[in-house]
Amino acid sequence: MKRTLILAISLLVLGATFFAYTSLNKEHTDVATAEVLQELSAHELFAAFDANQEKATLKYAEQVITVTGLLLNKDLSNNQEPQIILAGNGDDGFIRCGFNAEYLQKAIALVDGDQVTVKGLCKGFNDAGDLDLLTDRDVVLSNCILTTLDQPET
Repeated sequence: MKRTLILAISLLVLGATFFAYTSLNKEHTDVATAEVLQELSAHELFAAFDANQEKATLKYAEQVITVTGLLLNKDLSNNQEPQIILAGNGDDGFIRCGFNAEYLQKAIALVDGDQVTVKGLCKGFNDAGDLDLLTDRDVVLSNCILTTLDQPET
């Protein structure tokens, strides 16, 4: 009995160690060279998560997608991951796009109201009910790159 318990615990520890090792050492997605799964408007992406979060997560999470939308705001408080916020549903839902630090100057140059297209890795949906750090509901993209910028006519 004691030998079986020790064997079971050893196998459990070995399995957990293997899982941790493979998770930490998995190949990171290079968004710049990755093939785009789908091109969507910010509104379409948010609507998919808003309508059925589970279905949208299965379809988009950990996939490289291209999203076009209206730039509402920039959050440059973290120099290591500058973020831009695109309009999602217009009220309380947004597309939050995080960039690597090397894109900080491009993010600074953006102007609220610009129509932008970003390519990024979809991380899923953060809901204020699940994550107290955010007051709104956001679809999160990471490792984004700016692919186009259309400035409104003045």
